[in-house]
Amino acid sequence: MKTHSHLDYADAQRIVNASIEAAASLGLAASIAVLDPAGHLVLLARRDGASFQTPDVARGKALTSAMMKKPSGIIETATLARLTLASFDDGRLPIQGGLPVFSGDQLVGAVGVSGGTPDQDEAIAKAGIDAWAAAA
Repeated sequence: MKTHSHLDYADAQRIVNASIEAAASLGLAASIAVLDPAGHLVLLARRDGASFQTPDVARGKALTSAMMKKPSGIIETATLARLTLASFDDGRLPIQGGLPVFSGDQLVGAVGVSGGTPDQDEAIAKAGIDAWAAAA
């Protein structure tokens, strides 16, 4: 398996394409954001019909995963348990639907999805990451 230090544009395209297929199979118009490990945007896709806010929400979920190196749903659970954590002013969005991407033990990026239910968004992100991992 090739090791990566970060997701490049080709990696992001593979993730987005597989995520779009997963969203389409669910009949969802979603947005998918792929970030590098520092939280910088690599690629953002908004399917036709996706709500105007979904790109920002997808990016926020991915940013949460990149910064915390955990699925955004775990951060959502912690935030709800301790509401003093609920104020983020750095773009993070602790809502399920963002997943970190690892190459071995190294964080190489994150994927965030918005447009479906939290479980659907996470499943779509996972489909993208699985497609990337299968090709790596």
